[in-house]
Amino acid sequence: MSQDFLPRLGHHSSDLLRLAWPVMLSRAGILLMAFCDIAMLGRYGGGEVGVSNLGLSIFVPILVVVIGLCSGMVPVISHAFGAGAWRECGRAWRRAMVWGTVLSLFGIWLVWQAEDILLWLGSVGMGPGESLAVRGGAAAQAMAPGLLAQVLFAVCAFYLESTRRPRFAMIAMLLANLVNLVFNWVLIFGNLGLPEMGAVGAGIASTIARFAALGLILWYIYAQREPEEAGVSGPWETFWGPGGWRAGWMMRKLGFSAGVSNGFETFGFASMSLFAGRLGSEALDAYSISHNMVSTLFMVGLGLAIATGVRVGIEQGKGCPEEATFAGWTGLLAALVIMGGLGLVVYACRDMLAWIYTDDPAVQARVVGIFVISAFVFLPDTAQIVMGQAVRALGDAWVPILCYALAFLVLLIPMGWVMLAKFGWDERGLVIAIITACTLATISLSWRFYLLTSRARP
Repeated sequence: MSQDFLPRLGHHSSDLLRLAWPVMLSRAGILLMAFCDIAMLGRYGGGEVGVSNLGLSIFVPILVVVIGLCSGMVPVISHAFGAGAWRECGRAWRRAMVWGTVLSLFGIWLVWQAEDILLWLGSVGMGPGESLAVRGGAAAQAMAPGLLAQVLFAVCAFYLESTRRPRFAMIAMLLANLVNLVFNWVLIFGNLGLPEMGAVGAGIASTIARFAALGLILWYIYAQREPEEAGVSGPWETFWGPGGWRAGWMMRKLGFSAGVSNGFETFGFASMSLFAGRLGSEALDAYSISHNMVSTLFMVGLGLAIATGVRVGIEQGKGCPEEATFAGWTGLLAALVIMGGLGLVVYACRDMLAWIYTDDPAVQARVVGIFVISAFVFLPDTAQIVMGQAVRALGDAWVPILCYALAFLVLLIPMGWVMLAKFGWDERGLVIAIITACTLATISLSWRFYLLTSRARP
């Protein structure tokens, strides 16, 4: 071990965590809304947890794909920031806002078709019955307008994070969760004279909260010192923003890679939810709770991944490939340590966590059982997205798509079906399939990062 290894590791780790922790809380805040929804719906009863999760099984994959398609702005802006091109950072943000708006409108239309999608999935043996499809479709439609707000909030957060100012996105999202809590109380349970709306009310509350978060973060960006010098104001020049369509090519290329990769992953996860629906309402509720726990804590990992991508991109923008390499491996090490620790906490506290989510004894028992296995999802799931961000930060758009296709389409979906239909597992078998797929993605993406950075080794 070279004498400067530990000092370098300390420098990179501290820089990573300073950037990552606000990003973690900001991203955790997105799914904290879903946690709040499920916890409150679990006490409302009537199978509304499963209904909400069916709506989310349509809404979330589309949301994640659209955000992924916009996330190519992260390496673009971090490279510009590393090179000292401050104005170009804001100009790239404006191009991303237009791109995100166009994609979101298409995404809203897709979410609006949720009932038909769920009915079709049911007709091919993958989804719920007709009644659940109708109710899940209504919940998804209540969430649909919030897709625009959440995507544009993510674009604004990416801009602030790539320029090393992540804290306000965290604050805005935490305030939005308070808004969601209040409107959930009113709309789910029918307080203040309004009708009880269950899962649909939770969807409306989340939509209101997402627009509140967007308004706050836009105010902050435009209120920054010398906004025209920062590139966030001034002539738009073309419909597609400053510089036009051609100027956004790299952002769209890297975003396409992230969006398609995220789409494969989220489609695979959504398929697991639909498979769980075939096992009955209690199994669907238990799997939905497990999925929400995994997804909520995964936001910690996503924060590490985004921070790793920004760190790798900034070092590349400075012309320091060896430091970019070190930043990538530091991100992976941090993911293994932090997410491994969180998994142990979930394992140790599984009974208490099940009680927080639901007061139904039958569902609680199934939740405790699935948490025993879900505790081991966090580490490989975070590691694969950290390495995916690191690879894309080096400009590789195409190999990550192949890695995700192999892991989440070729492996995960067939394995999940086999675990239930052939081996007779319950919902816990779906989690084992997820762990296996994430491990494959981690190994393949880590190998790709190693190959891309081998020239930087002394």
